[in-house]
Amino acid sequence: MVRGEVALRPWGATPKDPEYLAAAWADADIAKFCKAPDDRSREFAGRWIEKEPVRRDKGSSVDLCIIKVGEPEVIYGEVGMVLAEPGRRWAELGFWLFPGVRGAGIATSAVGVFSDWAVAFQGINRIFARIHPDNPRSQAVVERCGYERVGELADGTVVWAFDVK
Repeated sequence: MVRGEVALRPWGATPKDPEYLAAAWADADIAKFCKAPDDRSREFAGRWIEKEPVRRDKGSSVDLCIIKVGEPEVIYGEVGMVLAEPGRRWAELGFWLFPGVRGAGIATSAVGVFSDWAVAFQGINRIFARIHPDNPRSQAVVERCGYERVGELADGTVVWAFDVK
């Protein structure tokens, strides 16, 4: 999947992927706004990556690396989804970027191409994103990608949705 200079590829394509994932889990902002495991070691990241194809093949989730075209070994972030309501074909979106590449349009390109792919090729009817109220940049990303604000949870988390039209 490619949009502009941004491409998506599976985890595990290079031997350095576990280092990137462990570094992401250790980043304070990523850990604050995304689910990160208690074990954030390179070894655990490697085991998580090894199991990603199984989750994808089962149809329960998919997680892809965000890279630049022509630079498959450098990971800028991740975009993925978890099938939240299988009977309705609803999925929950998640994404993150490393600090040095935020604000350059990379997340918008990645979330946009990923969302279009999920609807067109995975049969997803609705993708939703739950975004922390202290994370306006991520809210701006999903809004630019055509998600609509559909509600707010009791803790202030903002819910956005991308529906098949």
